[in-house]
Amino acid sequence: MTDAPTDKPSAVQGTQSVSRALDLLRRVAGLHPDGATVTDLAKAAEIDRITANRLLKTLELSGFVERGDGSKRYRLGMQAMQIGLASMKRAPLLEACRPMMKRLAHITEDTVFLVVRNGDYAHCLHYEEGRSPVRTLVLQVGGMRVLGVGSAGVTLLSREDDASIEAIYRRHEEEFRPSGLTLPRLRDLVEKTRKQGFSATDGLVHEGVSGVGVSFDVGEDGYAAISVAALSSKMNYERKMWVTRTVVTELRAAGFTPSAKLTE
Repeated sequence: MTDAPTDKPSAVQGTQSVSRALDLLRRVAGLHPDGATVTDLAKAAEIDRITANRLLKTLELSGFVERGDGSKRYRLGMQAMQIGLASMKRAPLLEACRPMMKRLAHITEDTVFLVVRNGDYAHCLHYEEGRSPVRTLVLQVGGMRVLGVGSAGVTLLSREDDASIEAIYRRHEEEFRPSGLTLPRLRDLVEKTRKQGFSATDGLVHEGVSGVGVSFDVGEDGYAAISVAALSSKMNYERKMWVTRTVVTELRAAGFTPSAKLTE
């Protein structure tokens, strides 16, 4: 009696391919957003270039990695980002910030957002509405907008060095244009944010809507932002300062270190 044929060798080979693809994905994530070439990744993963190229193209077709126009460097794709951020719906950061955000929405009566950096994008994890919310939400939960667009995006972008900011702009110039953001204007917004310690924007996302944003440290190397949006008609300079001070006070009370060094 002969043994029945098995597909064990092919199963082992398939498992090895999955393992190698995941290893490459982890390495791309570690080098994001600068990216890495096929040669760099193959060398780091200790596999041949042909295998690395095949696996990376598969990941690219699935949206887990991507390359910019004419670029040979792989960066994380939108699918990888979405999966990573789906796990944050009950993340410690969100749970730690939710009570604070509810208080801010009650005190300011405006809409309060929690936003984190996700590659070249600002990703909204949560928002709370006060008694006078912005009827047209400037950012939905789960929504992503390129860094530099919106008060949260500006304050997050201001944490980057000038070379990185220019690189992000070059990669996403088409996404900046609808907001009227040229590179000089973006640099000006970033410079003002660095000097103030917080961002203040008017009509950057929607006409008639203004906002302030304060970034804060998360862990050793991470950071996130709290932003507050309201109708421009009620967001004069004095109120922007008051809202910012309130955000800073609440962040400190929650145990975070905000970028703004304002006093009450």
